[in-house]
Amino acid sequence: MWVTLIKEFRDLLDFDALWIDMNEPANFVAGDINEGCTQSALNNPPYVAGIYGGSLSDKTLCPDHRDSVSTQYNTHSLFGWFQSEPTYAGIQAAHPGKRAFVLSRSTFPGSGKYVSHWLGDNYSQWTNLHLSIIGLLAFNHFGIPFIGADICGFNGDSNAELCQRWQQLGAFYTFSRNHNGIGYRDQDPAAFGPEVAASTKKALELRYKFLPHLYTLFYFHNTQGNTVIRPLWHEFPTDANTAGIDTQFLWGEAFMISPALDNGQTTVNAYFPDARWFSVNDGTEIPSSYRGNTASLPTPLDVIQLHVRGGYIFPQQDPALNTDLSRQNPITLLVAPDDNNEAEGHLFYDDGESLNVLESGAYFKAKYVYKNGQLDQIVENNGYPIMAQRVIREIQILGNSTVSVAKVNGRPVMTQRAAAGGVVLSNLGLQANLPFTIQLY
Repeated sequence: MWVTLIKEFRDLLDFDALWIDMNEPANFVAGDINEGCTQSALNNPPYVAGIYGGSLSDKTLCPDHRDSVSTQYNTHSLFGWFQSEPTYAGIQAAHPGKRAFVLSRSTFPGSGKYVSHWLGDNYSQWTNLHLSIIGLLAFNHFGIPFIGADICGFNGDSNAELCQRWQQLGAFYTFSRNHNGIGYRDQDPAAFGPEVAASTKKALELRYKFLPHLYTLFYFHNTQGNTVIRPLWHEFPTDANTAGIDTQFLWGEAFMISPALDNGQTTVNAYFPDARWFSVNDGTEIPSSYRGNTASLPTPLDVIQLHVRGGYIFPQQDPALNTDLSRQNPITLLVAPDDNNEAEGHLFYDDGESLNVLESGAYFKAKYVYKNGQLDQIVENNGYPIMAQRVIREIQILGNSTVSVAKVNGRPVMTQRAAAGGVVLSNLGLQANLPFTIQLY
């Protein structure tokens, strides 16, 4: 019946996704609207966790109410889970052959197969800005990697500085959405003036630039179960200093986000595990003295500290007005060498909406290897024809490179010294779906 209702709704108003909210289940009273809940062992158990409202019936059904399965006491946390799969199936039925996107407030282990999640009705407070990172890390370990909080907060009036910092952090949530409660002041970036709007645009453009890398991380989540957002200890488990860090996080193995999280903050104390790291903002390499230590980094209001780890290659595309347009832009590669002057990376690309592309082979996947002064693109699957229309325009190799001559498949190309060191190979015009070898001298 639910699938039928979704299809009928599509006939009235077409949609691309569905948002199922307050499906804990929730209401605005304690139990029954007239009678509340009776005194019973289920409604008033001897031990209650430290929950909002202090009662199991606060803003929901009485625990002793029964459904077709069991009592609400036993099934309350499964309600959203039971709603997830049929909603997912309903969207697929409404849009045959296309991927379904469902955003659910209530989730349970296994929900990530069908839905994504946001962290619920948060508050426009600095403490909630910090807590959102903990939520991101937790839900990635729960198997729900597309996750974010209401940017700038949902309850209460936000303010310019809080919203500015939240927009910067939120640009690196996997699910990035500014969402506001009714009756509170406007909190879109422009509502706080040109400075907040400009720094928000700056952060979002960096997000868009790295979307090919982020999308590839989701491919590895889908095929290998990897987390997309992860704590530092996930990558550096033998470094005891990383165990308690919840003010920084990683996209995948090698893209580190270190946001400002406090009122009036103009520096960030960022921990750098023992590896080679480079600034995304200006391409400079961090001093060797920072490795295995916490460093104080200048972080004015228009800056969020971002770093990439040596040993990795990051595919990028220039940002545009939307993701459809940015996907049409040329591809660039950012090469961050490790201590051995080596790096590897991957790019997964498909149409973003068709089902069963892995089974049908309708996708492009490449591996990049930088080693012994040579950069290779190895094409592992070439099943997405549109990639033949894309070009790799530029490659930037970070670090104090001594490269002065480069040859692409034996053809000399222009090299340019980057301001922060390293070298840029520009105007390459390489067809993105074909293998190539670049020799660097």
